[in-house]
Amino acid sequence: MTRMTVGRVVASEIVRLHGSVLIAIHVICGLAAGLACGAYFAAAPYDPGLETDAFFQVLGAFMPLMVAIVVAMNIETEREAGDMANLLGVPSRRLGLAAKILVLWLLDLLALALAALAFCLPMAMVGGLDAPISALALATLGMAGGSLCLYLFSMALALRFGRNTTIAIGVLGTGISISSLGGLFNGLYSHTLSGVGSTPGITRWIPFTWPTRFGSLGIEQALALTMPGGEGLRASIGVTALDNLIPCLVFTLTLGLALLLWIGRFEDRRKVSD
Repeated sequence: MTRMTVGRVVASEIVRLHGSVLIAIHVICGLAAGLACGAYFAAAPYDPGLETDAFFQVLGAFMPLMVAIVVAMNIETEREAGDMANLLGVPSRRLGLAAKILVLWLLDLLALALAALAFCLPMAMVGGLDAPISALALATLGMAGGSLCLYLFSMALALRFGRNTTIAIGVLGTGISISSLGGLFNGLYSHTLSGVGSTPGITRWIPFTWPTRFGSLGIEQALALTMPGGEGLRASIGVTALDNLIPCLVFTLTLGLALLLWIGRFEDRRKVSD
């Protein structure tokens, strides 16, 4: 009997996603979001650096909803394909679940990277890309890292409560994420670095806010050096990042361990025939 390993399970998950609409959704949404925002901001009369900051804030703010949709669709497909036999019927459910989350998260990273690259194209054509490539990469990785907890949370919701509840909470999460920075394009209109300027407060403990916060701070740490008092601003950005990073790591690790323990005893009561 072939031994079940992480590599084999991940490869199996990738094969089963081959040709899935999820891959097309990630690629199309990533490119469309980047090109649309890039074209708009390239023609808009705002500060290019703040435009880039606003783009990553918006991209991160919609991560709770996008993650919820992707995870809900994936689990719904698993149910339709045989009552989740590919997840619950394997020798190690924990490995199967970990592989599924990893592959979906990597697709998320791909979509975010495509969005960032697509955004750069029209901005660079008009000479409006002020942030260095290193800042763009840091913002992209920050959004992806901050969204891992959302994948774990959405997976638990989709398994236990189904598609509609998962997506509804994703909508709520995006609203909370937007509010955490004072609203869409707040920094762009107020000419401030709203990622660091808005006081984290209780929002640092809310997972929905982490993708937009880390994405914004990734850009703002570069923009701060071009502003008066740049070193002080950059120090504040570091403190804000740490204030959010600690709860992010604690929640993600705790939720990940809890989910892996729970899946071993999970019994699906939401059958397709119900």
